[in-house]
Amino acid sequence: MVDLLLSAIEFAFDHRITIAIGLVVLLIYRYYISPYSVFKKRGIPGPTPIPIFGNSASMIFSPNSVPRLQMEWYKKYGKVYGMYFFREPFLMVGDLDMVKEILVKEFTKFHDRKDIFNFPKPYDRMLTMVTGQKWKDIRNILTPTFSASKMKQVSYAGARRLNRVNSFNKHTNPRTFKRYKAGMCIRQIDSTLPRVCSVIDHRRHQNVVKTSVTHSLAARVPLLCFYHILILLLPFRGYLAKYLPDPFNFREIGSVAEDIIRERTKASGQSKAHRKDLLQLMLDAKEESGGEKIDNEDIQAQSLVFLFGGYETTSTTLAFACYHLALDGQVQDQLRDEIDQMWPRDEDSPSYDVLHQMPYLDMVINETLRIHPPGFVLQRDCNEVCTIKGVHIPKGLPILIPVYSIHHDPDIWPQPETFDPERFSEAEKAKRHPYAFNPFGYGPRHCVGMRFALLEIKLTLVKVLKKFKLEKTDKMEAPLYVNTTSVLTCPPEKIVLRVSPRN
Repeated sequence: MVDLLLSAIEFAFDHRITIAIGLVVLLIYRYYISPYSVFKKRGIPGPTPIPIFGNSASMIFSPNSVPRLQMEWYKKYGKVYGMYFFREPFLMVGDLDMVKEILVKEFTKFHDRKDIFNFPKPYDRMLTMVTGQKWKDIRNILTPTFSASKMKQVSYAGARRLNRVNSFNKHTNPRTFKRYKAGMCIRQIDSTLPRVCSVIDHRRHQNVVKTSVTHSLAARVPLLCFYHILILLLPFRGYLAKYLPDPFNFREIGSVAEDIIRERTKASGQSKAHRKDLLQLMLDAKEESGGEKIDNEDIQAQSLVFLFGGYETTSTTLAFACYHLALDGQVQDQLRDEIDQMWPRDEDSPSYDVLHQMPYLDMVINETLRIHPPGFVLQRDCNEVCTIKGVHIPKGLPILIPVYSIHHDPDIWPQPETFDPERFSEAEKAKRHPYAFNPFGYGPRHCVGMRFALLEIKLTLVKVLKKFKLEKTDKMEAPLYVNTTSVLTCPPEKIVLRVSPRN
């Protein structure tokens, strides 16, 4: 036995280079080639992956083409197909009956999202990332925070901050609406955010919002892209990511919310009566529950969710809505007529109830969200083996719902690139599958801030259109070029409108 062992050691030493190369080849095959057999084994069609990159090469070098690329795959391979993001397989599900099963009927089997990155504490508790019972606890506490009664409380304060639209009278130059709307939105998220964002800068008669938080993150976008690629390529990425530096700089950004929470609770451990904003509503919810299921660190984590999620998506939707209203004067006039009818007096602001009595306003916003859904995909993780409409889904397989592709499917939406709010009349909605329009998700994990986002959008549009006309300029692109990061956005410089008094 000893002689055999010595011979084996000698052989290994003599052929060490060959063995090392063989191990490297085996490792490459194991981690960068064999994962691409998941869908082939199951007979699921999809684009052919290439080693290491899967189907991600075009996404890396042309990220803004991702929604269009997914739409091409949707047309070519059908409504259910497989694709690979680097080594990670994703089942793309655009079949609306399957979407309903995944988001609602079989939610218990798809209640989590795929955990690709390890976020530092306490930001691993963000509602978009947290899983299991902790997600349920946080969600149950936060859901009442966005009830209709709570939204009425914040609508008055939000409307007062929107009185700054009167400053349009001071300048007649075309202005960049994306950045101006962003300033409105971020102040809606938390009225204490002068510490986070500066006031409107009127230099050169152009409203530019500069936010230390979002600009800090934007400046690191190249690093973030490299970080994402590196993490997704590495074997044992879940373990190695713990020892890599935090490119998001969560601690610096989250310290703003941490300071505000500390300030509001410094007297007795409970927050005093403050102006009603999202942060205060979450603190109230914690106190009402006795702090048993949600604490200040949970609230700190959710503050980042609402800051990044609410800031970019809401301001983008407002910018897209104003873009389409400027291009289509007939739609703008019809919407303004409804505003005048439902809000005839020149009072400070329409009430929450009045905003919900404007059906054409809803139609305009919904059509904007159809053409430009900020969340152009929805993601779920399969937590339990199941079969839906004959498709076998193994445990651990991530699901992507291509919202952009569904929203631009000509079989569902004739002439999908045309802006037509009448698609959302009651008669037209009755003709479609109820899950054909899906900007906020459905089921228990739908966007918890949906009511707040729509309230922001409605208040802003109504306040602007009550006093002003939106007109296109020569600098405005048509069709509009979009950016794609984690959400669908537009470059601030591309929506340049002329704002003029109505009379």
